[in-house]
Amino acid sequence: MDRERLIRTVEAILRGTGYKTARMEFKGSCFDIVASRLFLLLFIKVATNIDAVTGEQAEDLKRLARFFKASPLIVGLKTKNAELEEGVVYERFGIYALRPETLYDVLVENEMPAIFAERGGFYVRINGGLLRKLREKYGYSINELAQLLGVSRKSLNNYERGEQAVSLEVAIRLEELFDEPLAEPIDVLHSTVEANLDVTPETPLEREIFDRLKELGLGVVKVKKAPFNAVSREDEFRILTGIDERKTRSTVKRAEMVAEVGRIINSDGIFILEKTRTEVVGEVPLIPKDSLDEVRDADELIDLIEELKKEIKKQLFG
Repeated sequence: MDRERLIRTVEAILRGTGYKTARMEFKGSCFDIVASRLFLLLFIKVATNIDAVTGEQAEDLKRLARFFKASPLIVGLKTKNAELEEGVVYERFGIYALRPETLYDVLVENEMPAIFAERGGFYVRINGGLLRKLREKYGYSINELAQLLGVSRKSLNNYERGEQAVSLEVAIRLEELFDEPLAEPIDVLHSTVEANLDVTPETPLEREIFDRLKELGLGVVKVKKAPFNAVSREDEFRILTGIDERKTRSTVKRAEMVAEVGRIINSDGIFILEKTRTEVVGEVPLIPKDSLDEVRDADELIDLIEELKKEIKKQLFG
């Protein structure tokens, strides 16, 4: 399956389970699909081989997930020279990665995977408290059960305290021995990731605009691998912020993508250009940098965005 077909497959799975989606056509983007349903928001990177996801893309993906209280996901088919296994969760730079079939099982069948891949094989996290109760119920000492499983006494103690993952083989033996499910499911739709939100602007223009937005009372987080340059926030208002020297065909395309993403994540968008005439592209205002000097605070900037959107609707629909 090539990458284009893989992206379409992921979109179909999401839409088939009630998600609203928007797709990015932006080279090197840290995410390819953004999807929302009720209180769930997902930023998804699609890569045939998950090793193709770079550290820079992963950091941006984690930043967006943290900023928007969303979950990041990578969907792919291979890692190195091996196929990803269905029903197994992998990781790339701390982000969950899985096959489209596993995503289907999660969304359609409501079956969360329990197995995760690490160097050396497949593992599960088990319910340590339940393991201890079952061991005592069936009259096994720590030594007896450890010998039966072929693990050390220390390992078994760690399992019961929830301090060590269990190899898949040992987990299967435990579940067969006690005839009880012990493996803890991995909630790939509600993952939390750490992210560095303090990223240096890449150009003097970015620095100038970031400083001005901060003066207005907005929190600003730089994003490198997306159609927008930053995400900004003031209380509950979030703004996808694009920055460019001047309006080009690329600027228009990026603004259209920002409009699509904004509709899915319920956020406004704005592009601030060194020089341009004020206009709106797909509900995303393009304004000259000088306009920021006339704005007194974050609320006024938000009002400006809304007024420009209303103005363009009037022109279109009378």
